Amino acid sequence: MVNGFSKWLSLALFLLAGIAGVNAENHVKATALTHDIKDLSQRSSKIYDQNGERCALIRFETPIPSYFSFNLGAQQVEKRENKDDEVWIWVSADVKKMTIRCSECSPLKDYRVSLKAGNVYRAKLTTGLPQEVATTQNVNIYCERIPFYISIDGSEPVLNAGRNYYTELPIGAHEINVSSKMYKPLSKTIRVYRSRPYMDTIRLEDYSGEVLLTATQSSYSVYVDDELQKQNKRFKLEPGMHKLVIKKDRYETFETQVDVKLNEQTSVYAALKPAFSIFTVTAADDDTEIWIDDEYKGRGKANVEIVWGEHSVQGRRPGYDTFEFPIHDFTANSEKAIKIPKLNKQYGSLHLSVTPKEAFVMLDGVPIEPTDGVYNVARYPTGTHYVQIRMTDYSPVRDSFTVVSGQLSTHEYLLTPIPLGQITIHTESEIGIYLVVKDGEPIFLGHTDFQGKLPAGENVIELRNLDGVKCYYRIFLNDKEIHDPVTLPFKRELMIRKNIAGGTIKLKGPQQPEYQIKANKKIKLLPYPYALTVEKKGYITYKDTIDLSVTNSKSLIYRANVRRVGDTLQTNKSGYKSPAFLQRFYDNAGKWFIGIIDFGYSFDFNGGNGYRHQVHLGVLPFRYRMLGVNPADFEVTVNDGNIFKTLCYRPRLSLVLPCNHGFAFTFYGGASVNINDWYNKVEKIRTHLLGGVTMRFNYSGRFPMDLFAEYKYPVQGVDKSTIGKYEQLFRVGVIFTGGIDL
Repeated sequence: MVNGFSKWLSLALFLLAGIAGVNAENHVKATALTHDIKDLSQRSSKIYDQNGERCALIRFETPIPSYFSFNLGAQQVEKRENKDDEVWIWVSADVKKMTIRCSECSPLKDYRVSLKAGNVYRAKLTTGLPQEVATTQNVNIYCERIPFYISIDGSEPVLNAGRNYYTELPIGAHEINVSSKMYKPLSKTIRVYRSRPYMDTIRLEDYSGEVLLTATQSSYSVYVDDELQKQNKRFKLEPGMHKLVIKKDRYETFETQVDVKLNEQTSVYAALKPAFSIFTVTAADDDTEIWIDDEYKGRGKANVEIVWGEHSVQGRRPGYDTFEFPIHDFTANSEKAIKIPKLNKQYGSLHLSVTPKEAFVMLDGVPIEPTDGVYNVARYPTGTHYVQIRMTDYSPVRDSFTVVSGQLSTHEYLLTPIPLGQITIHTESEIGIYLVVKDGEPIFLGHTDFQGKLPAGENVIELRNLDGVKCYYRIFLNDKEIHDPVTLPFKRELMIRKNIAGGTIKLKGPQQPEYQIKANKKIKLLPYPYALTVEKKGYITYKDTIDLSVTNSKSLIYRANVRRVGDTLQTNKSGYKSPAFLQRFYDNAGKWFIGIIDFGYSFDFNGGNGYRHQVHLGVLPFRYRMLGVNPADFEVTVNDGNIFKTLCYRPRLSLVLPCNHGFAFTFYGGASVNINDWYNKVEKIRTHLLGGVTMRFNYSGRFPMDLFAEYKYPVQGVDKSTIGKYEQLFRVGVIFTGGIDL
C-alpha cells in the first residue's frame, strides 16, 4: 500500500513539474548573499523592524529593479528603494527565507538568508528576460538655449534647432559636450542604465557682451565677421575682437574692429559718407535721349544721381548715330556737368514705284511728285516712314516701311481699280455729306445733295450739321445699278411702346436734362445715344440706352417690356412656368386689343364629298388681356361660284395662353347661325356649336396671324343622317386680325 501511494505521489509531482515548465519559460534566480563588510553606512541606520531592532540591508543587483517583488511570509519589507541597476530592501534580521517574484517568470521560493542587524548584504537577481540584456537606452538632453550644438564621446558636433535632443546610447558612461553661441560650453560625464531612460537638463552660462551701434544714416546692413547681422542697432557678440562692416547703397562702406568685453556694453559710432553726386547731363539737341547704364533718364537735359565708380553715359536718337561718353570712373572730384554733342544723322536710300503713275502720293504726310511714277532719293533719313497713295476710282493704299542706314529700301505699289456705282444722295438742308474711308479722314461730298459715283459694295456715309453733330448710314451699291435718289434724314423718328398701361417714360441725351415723353407718339431726335427710363409703382424700373447714331432707319419703334416687382422669370424643375413668368406675357398682351377687321381663309373636310372653301370677315373683335370676345364675326362660303351660298354669324369667346418667343395658343368656343335661313324664312334655322384652337404668332403686335383648327357640331335645323353630305364637321385655316393694341 505504501508503494502504491508513492507511485501516485511521484506521478502528481511529475505532472506539476510539467505544467510549471510549460507555463513559465523564465525563472527568477539569485546568487547567495554575501556580507559586504566594507559598507558600514547601515551601522547607524535608523530603519527598525516591528520589534524595534535595526534592519539589515539587502542590495540585489539587477538591470530591471522595478520588475521584482519580495514576500517574507508573516513579516514584511520595512523599506524598499529602486536604485540604478539595483533594488534595496530593509528587512528584519529575524528573516530566514523569502519568496522573490517577477512578472512573466517563475518565482524563486524559499530563498534562504542569514542576517545580522545593521549589516549590508549583496546578491544578483536574474530572470532571462530580454530587458536584462538590452545594450542601449533612450536619452533626452534638454537645453534652454536654442539652437545648440551637442557632441557625444568626441563625435562631430550636431546642431539641434529645438530645446530637446533625443538619441539612443549604449549602456554605460558617456562624455557629452553642449555649446551655444555666446554661451560657455559645458562638458560632463553621464551614465546610462538599462533600468530607465536617461533625462538631463543642461544650463549654459551666458558668455557675451553687447554692442550699441549708432549710424548717421538709416536702412543700412550690418555684417559681423562677414556674416549678415539681423539686428542693426543693439546686438550681442562673444567676447573678443570682431570685424564690423556697415553697407548702404550710394554710401561708402564703413569698416572697423570691435573689442567686445564679457558682460559689458561697447558703443560704436559709424559716420557714413556719401559715395554719389548729382550730375547734369545736357544734349545739344532737345530730342536726344539720355541713357545711363542702359537706363533712360530723360530727353535734352537731365539731372541724374551717379554712384562713384565706372558708368556709361549715352546719347541716343532714332535715325542718328549713338554718342557714348567714354567709360569713366566717377569720383567726388569728377566734373559735374556732362555734355552730349550734336548727333550725326543716319541716311539710307529710297526707291518708290507707283502704278498708275498719275496717283497722288504722300510720304510722311507731305505730298511728293514722283517722276513718271518713280521716286528716288539717294540720301533719305533712316527710321520708319509712312506712305499714302490715292486715286479716283482706285483702292487707296496705306503702308509703312523702314529705311536702314547705308542700305537701299525699295517699294513698289500697284493700285487696283474699284467698281463704282451711280448714286444720288439727298438729306436735310445745310447738312454736310461725307464718305467715311478706312484709316483716313472722311471725304466731303457736298451739302444737302450729292450726285456721282461711289465704290461698289458697302459704304459708310457720315452726315454733319452746323454744330458738328454726326450720324451715320450704311449704303450698299451695285456697280451695275443706279441708285437715284437715296434720302438720308439727319434727325431720327423715335416711338416708345410699353407693355403696361400708365407710368412715365423719360429720356436723357448727352449734356441734356432728363425730360418726359408720351408713349406711342413719334418724336424727332438728333442722332445721339439716349438713356431711357420707364417707371411705374409696383413694377421694376426699366432702364436701357437707345443709340440713334448707329441705326440706319429713319423711324425706330422701341418696345419696353416692364416686369412686375418679384417677377423672377424662372421655371421649376418640371419646366412649368411660374406665375411670375406668365405675368410678363400677360402684361405683354396689353390692357386692351380692339380689332378693326378680322379676315381669313379656310377649307373643311366634308365627309368625303371634297372640300368647301370659306372666307372669313369679322368686325370688332375685342380682347382684354387674356380673355377675348368676337361679337360680330361672319363667315361666307364661296365655292360653286355663289358667294352667298352660305352666310353665317359666329359670335365667339376666347382664352389666350401666351408662350415664349412671341406666340400664343388661343382656345375658343361659340355658335354659328345660318343667316340665309332668315332670308328664306325656314321653319328651323340651322345652328351649330363650334370650338377650336389656334396658334397665334406675334400675339402682342398689331397684326397677329392665327393658324386654326375647328370642329362644328349641328344642334338645330340639320338632318344628322346627312351630315357628311351637307354640313362640315372639321376644318383648318388661317386668319389675320388688324387692330390697335393698347
